[in-house]
Amino acid sequence: MDMFRKQRDKLSRYLSAEQTDREDDSDQEEEGHVRALWPKVAHKKRASEPAITYPSTQHLDSQSPHSRDPSTAVSDFAKIDPQHVQSSLTTGPSNSDSLGLTLVYSVPNPNLDLVFVHGLGGSSRCTWSWERDPSNFWPPWLVNDAEFSRARIFTFGYNANFTGQYTSLNILDFARDLLVRMKTYSGDYHQGDAPIGRIVDKDSALLEYPGEITSSLIADHHGMAKFKTPQDTNYTIVRNILKWLTRTTNTDSKDGVVTFTQHGTVESQERSELPQEKRLMNILGMPEKVDEELENFAERTMQGSCRWLLQRQAFQDWISESPKMSGLLWLTGNPGAGKSILASYVIALLKERFSSGNCHFHFFLAAHQTKRTVSYLLRSIALQAALLNEVFCTRLIGLHENTGITFGQQKATMIWEKVFEGILFRIPSQGPLFWVIDGLDEAETPLELVKLLSRIKAAVRINVLLLSRANKDLLSGMRSFLPTIVHEAITADDSRDDIREYVTSSIQRILPEDPAQEEIVQEILSKALGSFLWVRLALARISDNWHTKDDIRTALTEIPEGMGPLYERMLELVADQPPKPHRMAVRILTWVACTFRPLVITELEIALRPDFPDFYNLERTIEQICGHFIVVNKSKITLIHHTAAQYLLDGPLSLPVAIVPHESHQHIATVCIDFLSDFSKWRRVFSNAPTIQQSSESPSSPTGFERYPFLSYALTYWAHHFSLASVESDHLLETILAFLRGGCLLWIHGAALSKDLRILTQSAQRFKTYLSRRANSLAQKSISISTLPRDSELSQWANDIIRVVGRFGRNIVENPTSIHKHVVPFCPKESIISRSFGTKSHSGFTVSGITSKKWDDCLARMTMGEDQTASKVLCMDTFFVTLVGITGTLIVWSSETCEEIRRFAHGEYVTNMTSSRTSNLVATAGFKTTRVWDVTTGEELYRLPKGRHHHTRTLAFGPKDDEILVGYDDCLIQCFDLATAQEKWQFLAKEPGSQDHNCARHMAISPDLTQIALVFRGRPVVVWSIQRSPSAFIPPKRCVLTEDSMRSAHEGDAWNAPEVALWQPETDHLLIMYEDTKVVEWNVRDDEQLPYDHMGARGMILSQDGSLLLTSDVNGTLSIWTVPHYRLTYRLGYEELVTDMAFSPDGTRFYDIRGTFCNVWEPDALVRSQDLDQDNVSSHHDTINSEPVVSSDDTGRIPIMSLICNASNEFYCCGKEDGTVVMYALPNGKKVRQVAKHASSSSVIKLTWSTSEKYLASGDDSGRIMVKRLEPPSSGKDEWGVFKLLDWRIDEAIDYLMFHPHDSLLLIAGRITTYVMNLKTKTELCHARHPEQREGIWINHPTSQSLLIKVDAVQARQYLWKTLLPSDDPLVSSAFVDSPGKVQRPILVRDRWLVLEILSSDPNYTSAQHRHIESLDLHRLHDTNAWKRKETEGLAKHVRRLIGCFHDQVVFVDHQFWLCTWAMEPVYSKHKRHFFLPKDWLSPTALRLISLNAQGTLLCPRNGEVAIVRSGLTY
Repeated sequence: MDMFRKQRDKLSRYLSAEQTDREDDSDQEEEGHVRALWPKVAHKKRASEPAITYPSTQHLDSQSPHSRDPSTAVSDFAKIDPQHVQSSLTTGPSNSDSLGLTLVYSVPNPNLDLVFVHGLGGSSRCTWSWERDPSNFWPPWLVNDAEFSRARIFTFGYNANFTGQYTSLNILDFARDLLVRMKTYSGDYHQGDAPIGRIVDKDSALLEYPGEITSSLIADHHGMAKFKTPQDTNYTIVRNILKWLTRTTNTDSKDGVVTFTQHGTVESQERSELPQEKRLMNILGMPEKVDEELENFAERTMQGSCRWLLQRQAFQDWISESPKMSGLLWLTGNPGAGKSILASYVIALLKERFSSGNCHFHFFLAAHQTKRTVSYLLRSIALQAALLNEVFCTRLIGLHENTGITFGQQKATMIWEKVFEGILFRIPSQGPLFWVIDGLDEAETPLELVKLLSRIKAAVRINVLLLSRANKDLLSGMRSFLPTIVHEAITADDSRDDIREYVTSSIQRILPEDPAQEEIVQEILSKALGSFLWVRLALARISDNWHTKDDIRTALTEIPEGMGPLYERMLELVADQPPKPHRMAVRILTWVACTFRPLVITELEIALRPDFPDFYNLERTIEQICGHFIVVNKSKITLIHHTAAQYLLDGPLSLPVAIVPHESHQHIATVCIDFLSDFSKWRRVFSNAPTIQQSSESPSSPTGFERYPFLSYALTYWAHHFSLASVESDHLLETILAFLRGGCLLWIHGAALSKDLRILTQSAQRFKTYLSRRANSLAQKSISISTLPRDSELSQWANDIIRVVGRFGRNIVENPTSIHKHVVPFCPKESIISRSFGTKSHSGFTVSGITSKKWDDCLARMTMGEDQTASKVLCMDTFFVTLVGITGTLIVWSSETCEEIRRFAHGEYVTNMTSSRTSNLVATAGFKTTRVWDVTTGEELYRLPKGRHHHTRTLAFGPKDDEILVGYDDCLIQCFDLATAQEKWQFLAKEPGSQDHNCARHMAISPDLTQIALVFRGRPVVVWSIQRSPSAFIPPKRCVLTEDSMRSAHEGDAWNAPEVALWQPETDHLLIMYEDTKVVEWNVRDDEQLPYDHMGARGMILSQDGSLLLTSDVNGTLSIWTVPHYRLTYRLGYEELVTDMAFSPDGTRFYDIRGTFCNVWEPDALVRSQDLDQDNVSSHHDTINSEPVVSSDDTGRIPIMSLICNASNEFYCCGKEDGTVVMYALPNGKKVRQVAKHASSSSVIKLTWSTSEKYLASGDDSGRIMVKRLEPPSSGKDEWGVFKLLDWRIDEAIDYLMFHPHDSLLLIAGRITTYVMNLKTKTELCHARHPEQREGIWINHPTSQSLLIKVDAVQARQYLWKTLLPSDDPLVSSAFVDSPGKVQRPILVRDRWLVLEILSSDPNYTSAQHRHIESLDLHRLHDTNAWKRKETEGLAKHVRRLIGCFHDQVVFVDHQFWLCTWAMEPVYSKHKRHFFLPKDWLSPTALRLISLNAQGTLLCPRNGEVAIVRSGLTY
């Protein structure tokens, strides 16, 4: 009721303020703000605060006390699709503004109610109608959208002119009336269950809820709730927010609030949700706010300075909004010329002249390695834009919610494509956007940013100002990629007046009454040479020597010109101090110059404590002894300028004070390790820290680290300093190894608490960097690194850390203590973690049965389904998609869990598919149509009829995803407008008059969509410039190999036939693979070729950034080569032909299609040095590792297709792909003997053990059933006896096998026919056909041995064993009879309750939305009502797969791979997590077969073996 109370308060303020406000639309907006004017005249009243409220799950009844005659409604819905009107319209309003709750649109079985409530001065229909004409009533337009097709629409009207002497009603009375009407109408409405959305003016927009967000509508206060057409931008925004809120309320029971204001923010607030800014920071991976540097520089900006820039014509042109002027300006100046101050001045100017939301900025800082990255810059700009641009904010959050993607660990290119090209650049804006980027030369990869800026194509003009030093590389890069940029140099004359003013004011402050002030000023100016930095240091020197005039003159004389001499003089002053201050100053300078990021005072105090404990005032000490090299600003310690760091670290050893980088980093690494080596202390601290679920802090704020200031730095960056330390020190290496042996798990625990496991993967790569440097050093001494055990051990630690993060990372972040309890048992026995901590582990369970002692590179292996084979695979942000080409089925998988999310069908044979790099769109090309899908929902968005009979060879989305390019094998390229399905243009890649009818076997469109490469058999590859409207013929370019250049015409064009061509993403180079496995890199522009004969390639793909090439050979071996030198970095041996491959977007994982499997590979070799924020680049090779990693996948073990454990829990049997059935013993998984042998071409897919355990039945995929009698070992006989009992075959696939309780009969269930075999006579007893063909499970009747029960997704029914005739009518069916599916696995609990997991059989299903859990009471079969299957509400969303029952509790695997137990209850309230499984264990096949015996031992098939986990549910 807070909203109504606030509305009442606002009304009181309105009535007591201006009683004579005029209703004049021209006065509604002033400087971007809105004033809500209250109309005087009753008949002119408009809705000032209309609101939309809707309960998400509370359905209203079909009859309304206020419903109208249906005949009056048709005219009111003229703008609705007639189909909807005929099928869905049941009742509707008249054109009058009705009072009370009125149903205006209804459907059978609605799933959503929308209630439109007008504001003061409004009415129930005119408020929502264009020009207040009821015939333009827009809410019914919503039902044309699929997400509102089952929605009912209501209006609520009340007397909006209720004040006065003749009424005692107020707005709270109307609010109560609304709630009462909703409750009495539906019968089940509960206050607080409905989320509320509001369309209001800006003054009314904020309800002051925590985390409130707003979104603007471009309208004044009268028209913001009135839309002319469904194409109205404001209507689209409102509709999309309603859709978003609908999805939110359908999947989450929490209340939400959504508000729309005139200047546009979408407000989404959930009670447990982080505030908006924190949420955006988490999505973008921003650890801190972005304005800290700006504030620092702004504070140092002297009033009146920098105005010289306003006189520059180039700057005037840049700041203008004229489209004729260049939007790119590059200001360059010498070090210390005040460029950062100038940048802060420009930012302030832009924010004053334009809207704050139009100006974004970033300062590259050499002292802060993370902020030097282009990725950080883009995330910073995105955060600034999202906080000030509500539409962008909404879409960015929507992208995160739809895909789960976050950007903290993404590469710059990915962020640019998804966030900027995909969202920001497509949003119109009032006026241009301004980006101010300072310190470009201090960026880690400045040319990467320059290349990205060259790709700007936005709906709004973006003016970019770059400030930096001018160096050779930048000058060359600007000419190549930004030829239109305006370059202006900052000269000494530009800043002369500013420097004079600065010096004058400073001298007046230092020497307020000295008549020689002007003389001193002139002398300083004569040496300044335009450098503010030099002036600042010179004034500091004078400030220290002002006691006498001679002191001042001496100081002026001794201050040298130029920064180098000045720095040297400053070092001399440091060196001239007594020994202790001198040592103290050197140590402080060492820390400040070498740290990865600036430290704060408290951190530096702790860092210095081993050498200098108990500082009285460290900040004052720094000021006194460090020679003005260091500045302390808000407790943060930095060098005065990045050139000072270069001087200190790169200067000659002859300097008065020498800081040797390798020695300095070694000291810092040692201090960090010593600090972290107090294991008992940190174990206590970490154990008491809350987990993510318990903590309300954001991931950007490390839990509990604030109490231990140096802890975060030591945890995160010790490996950085180690990687740059001296490689000659064996003592340092031994110190690091000792730390890892004793505290590696504790270190991982701390990293998990910081919620950024990139700490670990980067540290592991830094280990490899150190080893690479050490190997080079030892090689010069003829010592092999492989012979050194300590080096080998460090390499093992690096690999194990990467593996642990890959296998368990998400689980460790969610539960950091699990690194001690749950991880070690799953590490291979020969891994360094297992050897170091296996005997010390706190785990209460054991793992056995796996013979492999080393890590496996295969993360997951998926099958597409029965008799389905994938033909293609492609990767997107958080998904990968496999295509079953024959049926045209697309299967979407989660990249995180490798879990199938949904599948949808094109409906015909599909030859090609592609994805957008900027959005969630996927296009598929069949023989008859080309279709475009939203992969996050499976919704078909566009369908293009294919009027040609030629095969589609390539597809590519346009820059804005509003068009698609299609290339056919007859060399025609067509561009279609997706919205209209009309051709926009076409281009024929043939010479005029050509009669050549050869078909292209492969086509590739360049990333910038300007060129297309065509591959023909027996001809050179040709590249055409795509001409949308050709005015003059541009001949193609041909890649003619040297050996083909002299061939005659009758010999043919090419001896070596090309097969595949790939464009390099960053260049216009083309990679061409030839029939003889040669790969040629062709520089198309310069027509230069570089052949590579050493790859043996029969297939190839490039990573998205073009830095890696993946090839496959004729044997199925995969090789990864680093670009541009194509050196081998990783090789995987696997003896099966590869049909398709794909890299993950970040290049750390790759996928392949082999046979019926899609394999996911995640080798540690793909964790690359490029993923580090910063390292000593000179120490890196162009290979990922100094030596290639050669791996192999063990394909010798036969895949397990079925698994069963006996009732006594002593043995289990496996049915295998080669037709064998093998028995194993528990608990160690030792092989007992082979039980049965089907044909080697058949897979054993079903196993069942009789109740007495004397018989075992097996069935294969050819329909063959074998039954064996088993005799256990006895006195005088050491082996099991196996005797043939039955060998029979049916003509269809086997769905189910089950023995009679007395072992005399065997049920064999096929999809259509079910048989009962008499095992005594070995003959068929009976059979029955089931025309409904519903898949189900069979169970023996709990009380009658003559009966059995079939349970499917719809119903349960009893049958007679001996006749298979139904014994009665169908038992009461499932609550989900309208959505048939498949029963996954029945779980019997307490010998009474049968728990069923049911998945939808819809081919377009989404697993999370179409799984439900039901239960049956088997002890009350006489009670008809007992057979009503009860759904357990709230449980299904946690379940990935039901596993079994243990101690009367249901056991299941959740979506994060935890093994969980749930005590049965009518309504789900909670479950318990016990331990998690490695995600590379749970392939879809393994998940289907995973079993649990009565003692709680888990059996999980993995790579042809069975992993045995004991005691996991009991500790």
